Amino acid sequence: MIGRVVVVAAVVGFSLLVRAAPAVAQPEAGTVFVSLAGLAVIEDGPTFTNFDRALAGNDAGTVAGGTLGVGVHLTPRVSFRAEWSTTAKLRDETTAINTLPLTTSFAFGSALTPFPATAIVEARTTTRRRSTAVFSLLGYHFTGRRMSLELTGGLGLVHRSLRSSYETRTAAATLGAAFLPGPSTSETKSAAYHAVAVVGADAAVSVTSRLAVVPQVRAYVLGGALSLRPGVGLRWTF
Repeated sequence: MIGRVVVVAAVVGFSLLVRAAPAVAQPEAGTVFVSLAGLAVIEDGPTFTNFDRALAGNDAGTVAGGTLGVGVHLTPRVSFRAEWSTTAKLRDETTAINTLPLTTSFAFGSALTPFPATAIVEARTTTRRRSTAVFSLLGYHFTGRRMSLELTGGLGLVHRSLRSSYETRTAAATLGAAFLPGPSTSETKSAAYHAVAVVGADAAVSVTSRLAVVPQVRAYVLGGALSLRPGVGLRWTF
């Protein structure tokens, strides 16, 4: 219910902003603009199927981010822009519990007698991911009376850093617990650059002759995972 109220309020607010906005002026070739926006970065990881059960990939999650851009109008309707964006760390934690069979031996007199035992081992994996991206985009503008709709597309370079830690410990055990290994922790780090194709759209609503509020979205696919980046920001035209 609260989500519906927020959506309705956002739609009503955007409609009022469009109605109150001044008419959009047609930009000339060579006009430069800069933009700053906040993002909600939605990472939808690949899905695997095992025994008729779908398991979400570890790349799924939502995190906040921000973007800074600068562009220039090549013609009144076509623009070129470069955008830089970064995200907060996306944290994912999974825990698996396994029961391991053991065999212990006890001395009865001079003979060793085997005795079955079990250990419950808890394995916890924690991953932290962050991505930084640079986009090079062309935009085509459909200018209306109060709002400009802009379709964008181009190429991007995404830098992804990953840090994973793996911890195991014995949660419980039967006989022979004194002979079990203690907790262990290991950590790995990796970073890589990836080239991607990017698509998106902007809806620029002018507040003054130079300032505009710009809801926007960018999207690309990397390693079978969709990264969707909706956001809203401000644009200043010189």
